[in-house]
Amino acid sequence: MNAQEKFELLMQEIGKFFSVEGFRRSGKHFLKLMPDKKLRWNIWPQKSKWNTAEQVEFTFEVYVEWKHRPARSEEWEPKTTWYGAVGNRIGRLMPKNEDTWWQLAEGTSIDFLGDQINGVMSLCVLPFLKQFQTEQEIKNYFRALPIDNYPIALSMLEFDLTEKKPDSVVEESINTARRLGKSSGVYREVIEADIQRIFKVAGAAVR
Repeated sequence: MNAQEKFELLMQEIGKFFSVEGFRRSGKHFLKLMPDKKLRWNIWPQKSKWNTAEQVEFTFEVYVEWKHRPARSEEWEPKTTWYGAVGNRIGRLMPKNEDTWWQLAEGTSIDFLGDQINGVMSLCVLPFLKQFQTEQEIKNYFRALPIDNYPIALSMLEFDLTEKKPDSVVEESINTARRLGKSSGVYREVIEADIQRIFKVAGAAVR
């Protein structure tokens, strides 16, 4: 049995753990839909491009997804159903906060490696995901972040508009987006187009 075949057996073992937690497997993804069907948790393995039949190196991506297409998206961008809202590679959710990869070779014990990975899922991944079971919890998470980059500033503007915040709050969000866009080297016309697109998506009158 080569490493690629053992990798699939390993995913089956990990799938057993996830099934107990309410996940289902779809292709390489382990998915759990929240009761309101507006959010889902998505965990999937990412393989190294240098893998061979004799050795597989892999990590996991962990994301909370929602059906909320970013208002900044251009009209020509794909309108897929689910969008990543919050998440990271699994190593960033572990205590050392370091990118973490596992290796699987001919002599690797699937049972041992499966127990190790399932332990990380139980102790680090599931507690992270359980913070996000509603759209409001995602918004609260973003609201708690420092507004120190252009994409976050645009998200805050979108939230302010959809939540019908006072005009003064909206104006402050616009000014913050313009300032951070400029400091990030975004062309003025692009910034203004992004702001207008967010107003359009939010159903608000452009200012």
